[in-house]
Amino acid sequence: MRTHLTLGRLLGVPIGINWGVVAVCALLFWSLAFVSLPNVAPSHPTSAYWFAGVVGVITFMVSLVGHELGHSYVAQRNDVRVVEITLWLFGGVAKLEGEADDPGAEFRIAAAGPLASGVIAAVSAGAAALVSRLDGNRVLYGLLVWLAAINVVLAVSNLLPAFPLDGGRMLRSYLWRRRGRKGPATRIAAMIGQVLAVGLVVAGLVLGFRMSWWTGAWTAALGLFLFAAARAEWSAAQARPELLEETVERISRPLPEPLGPSSSVADLERALRHDPRAPFVPLVDDRGEISSVLVRESIRRVQPANRAQVPVRSLAMPLVGLPRVDPTETVAHVVDQMGRGSDWWAVVVVDGSLTSVLCSEDVESLLELATP
Repeated sequence: MRTHLTLGRLLGVPIGINWGVVAVCALLFWSLAFVSLPNVAPSHPTSAYWFAGVVGVITFMVSLVGHELGHSYVAQRNDVRVVEITLWLFGGVAKLEGEADDPGAEFRIAAAGPLASGVIAAVSAGAAALVSRLDGNRVLYGLLVWLAAINVVLAVSNLLPAFPLDGGRMLRSYLWRRRGRKGPATRIAAMIGQVLAVGLVVAGLVLGFRMSWWTGAWTAALGLFLFAAARAEWSAAQARPELLEETVERISRPLPEPLGPSSSVADLERALRHDPRAPFVPLVDDRGEISSVLVRESIRRVQPANRAQVPVRSLAMPLVGLPRVDPTETVAHVVDQMGRGSDWWAVVVVDGSLTSVLCSEDVESLLELATP
């Protein structure tokens, strides 16, 4: 059962809305039309408040999309594909296909959302100041001030160092860079997220009893959600030593179809474009046997204008130069043989035939999950 409705696409990214947002929109409309705007701009027709309330809710949803598009734009610039943006109960979520490969990229992706909200807040505040200076409509002025304030709240709340909020991801990227490993950094950031979430729940209860039940309930609900999310991330990041018993066959990458001896560099480029995870393409020699491979980096040696004429055999790397592993070997055994911290490939051979390739980065990713 789908939990959200797809609204369309923006900059190539699907935009969806969770059904729970309908309740939030109704509450925001009521708060704007019946409380905030009448206090800022009294003695206006009820229809003006209602219309401004609808506009305010729509612009807030647009602000949430802007926040997530900030993440999405920077993610795509760092080679992380954005699957979808979904607006939901407490804001928005940009669903990414995988995560950043280095802490710097993760920091940039996480910081882009609050920065986008800050820009929206500044533009709204500037527009409100202009309306006030020109002695414009007070309802419009109140709406712009509210939009600026709620985007400031959105930016600041997301900067809390509580994983998986943006601030928590920025904290994780810092710990990741300091410690050199993503797994432990995730566990620490998620633990801090749980502690801050409990603090939000307590703060919400205090606010509810002493100041405003509305603010208190909202803060406590946010804390409860954050605790659940941080707890889930912490559990997922726990060490799983049983993964070291995974076999090579389970984590090796399939290879593209071999190229023939008369193929050009342009053919190699097309093959690798079709299979972006493949580190190389096998090459069949004149005897019909795979005796060499064509690595992705070799394409750069040939100018684009000449790639259709240059034969790939001039760029081939002998297959015998690569280490071999058996598909039934465990990851633990491969690590003992190959070591950690180096960049390597090992071809997987079954009955003398090349079937797939084991990449050190995939082994390191699994070790990250397996070891504390």
